[in-house]
Amino acid sequence: MVTGDNMKRKIYNELLKWKNINHSQSLLVKGARQVGKTFIIKEFGENEFENILYINFENQMDIRNSFDEMPNPEEAIKVLQAYGISKNVFNIEKDKTLIFLDEIQLSKRAYSLLKPLTEMDRFKIIASGSLLGVNLGGKNLDPGPTVKHLEMQPMDFEEFLWAMFEDDFIKIIEIIKNDAKQGKLINEAYHSLFNKNIKEYIIVGGMPQVVLSYKINKNYGDVYIKQEEIVNLYRSDIQQYQTYQENKIKTLKCFDSIPKQFSKENHRFQYSIVKKGKKGRYFENSIEWLERTGNVKKCYNINHLSRSLIAAKGTSFKLFMNDIGLLVNMLGKEYIYKIQNDELGMFKGTLWEQLLAQMLNAKTQNLYYIRLGDYEIDFLIQDNGNILPIECKSGGNTKSKSLKNYIDKYTPKKAFKISMNNINISNDIVKAIPHYIFALLSFDEIVKL
Repeated sequence: MVTGDNMKRKIYNELLKWKNINHSQSLLVKGARQVGKTFIIKEFGENEFENILYINFENQMDIRNSFDEMPNPEEAIKVLQAYGISKNVFNIEKDKTLIFLDEIQLSKRAYSLLKPLTEMDRFKIIASGSLLGVNLGGKNLDPGPTVKHLEMQPMDFEEFLWAMFEDDFIKIIEIIKNDAKQGKLINEAYHSLFNKNIKEYIIVGGMPQVVLSYKINKNYGDVYIKQEEIVNLYRSDIQQYQTYQENKIKTLKCFDSIPKQFSKENHRFQYSIVKKGKKGRYFENSIEWLERTGNVKKCYNINHLSRSLIAAKGTSFKLFMNDIGLLVNMLGKEYIYKIQNDELGMFKGTLWEQLLAQMLNAKTQNLYYIRLGDYEIDFLIQDNGNILPIECKSGGNTKSKSLKNYIDKYTPKKAFKISMNNINISNDIVKAIPHYIFALLSFDEIVKL
């Protein structure tokens, strides 16, 4: 994994696998705005190819107009060759040059040409976009199996640590992961340090430019300003790309209601908080739009337990932000102080739920929860046919009637209790894990504990 400014990203290895294994496919990298797609793909192209031919359909209007009027793939090749020569790239064949088509959602014609250009087997192409789920539609555009899809998330906690610390500390991360997999207690000094680090991660989040700013300046004020710029960019996208004025207003109201949704003890998404008297059908398009941009993630309520979580999901849901740092920003600048000094009160639990949701999302897990009368299990995961509950605790008090009731009723093979306490996996059923261990281990490593 190679980076500039020590901003290593795990997706780099996925890009390498694609280059070395997927010889007959192009690659489409999706993800929300500002998660670092352009940076890592450009760096990958510069490191792994002789040349990179970079085209951005957002700000290179001449090429965008050319592609929008492109009659056939042969003409597209001529345009790419001519543009390459203007950039001193005289060979765009796949062994020499990576062709990077950024913000491809802004040119439906360019997207539709991915399939024929890939099938020619002459080029190595990566396309990328932040609003692919919003701007592109229609079966005639789907490139099918000729294009491999890859989704990029904000920096996870381990990537955050890689950015913040030198190589000697990275070795400590590996030691801690190995100890955790064996069920060993984490050294108390390290345990305290990593709990402090994860509190920093809650405030800063995983947006690369925010993390880089914090790495350089160690200034929460700079962090807040950069986060606010991203949140405002998301609002601007709603104004620019959502169709019809009424839809823009509704989507903005849904987006801006997220902090209010989190302020409740039960933060199931309630449409009445967005606009009194309105129900799901009125806002359905708005929530779907926010989800397709990657800005938010739904966590579905499970109506009943079956062999498949997806088959049992209901209509109720919680709505999590794609990045915890952005959520803290939307809550207000006073929350930085409250988090730093453990003065969150009732809200503390829901903020740590957002953290755990982001961890699960980074492990490519869909989000589900279940209510049991007056009690609630924060998350459910599925390991083959086994449904496993996860209870999220914000501090060191880990007593949980919800988890006990769930275990008594459904007898799961394993259950997970995530808290600030040190690791304890000696119990046959309940595996107690610190938040940072849950973040650092892979999904397969967690379910094997």
